[in-house]
Amino acid sequence: MCNLPRLALVFGFGLLLAACSSVNPPMQRFPDISFANLPPFQLDLGRVEVVSQYQPPAQAPHIETDMPVSPENALKRWVQDRLKPVGRGGVLRVLIKNAAATETPLKTEQGMKSVFEKQQVARVDMAVEVALQILDEHQFVVTEVTGKVERSRTEPEGMKLNERDKLLYDMVDDLIRSFNSEVDPQIHDTFGRWLGAQ
Repeated sequence: MCNLPRLALVFGFGLLLAACSSVNPPMQRFPDISFANLPPFQLDLGRVEVVSQYQPPAQAPHIETDMPVSPENALKRWVQDRLKPVGRGGVLRVLIKNAAATETPLKTEQGMKSVFEKQQVARVDMAVEVALQILDEHQFVVTEVTGKVERSRTEPEGMKLNERDKLLYDMVDDLIRSFNSEVDPQIHDTFGRWLGAQ
């Protein structure tokens, strides 16, 4: 004999799961932001250390913890892919001074204009500032290379969560690749005596 209350319960639970999945779509997966396709810098140094001076606030407008990949994590991947210590002594310190990402609401128009025009409802700002410092045995800076890059974009109204994630991912990808383009020639020029054959 059919158990109607149990069937109703199962059916209701299925509807609840469907509703939840439509409200919170699965996190979109993005490829790693990698620089493995570029030749690494072979450094005649004992190690590379990453020191982050930037601690993102845990409240709005900061969004570093709510992104597919944060600027800081993308920077760390850049270090991993591009800076290879192959010597016995000496240190290259990668000092992350800034790796901010913020999302600021924008003022929108009211009235008839808002009906016919898609408005920009938020502005995303990202910035990285990094110093690559070669240290001597006393931990004094012998020489350094610096890079600073900023990017801004606006978000249109009606953007879905996955679309927002894609925008943030693309911004970080552009930010770190621009950083790479800025510091690459400086590393060749400034760190020449510590570089192997490139």
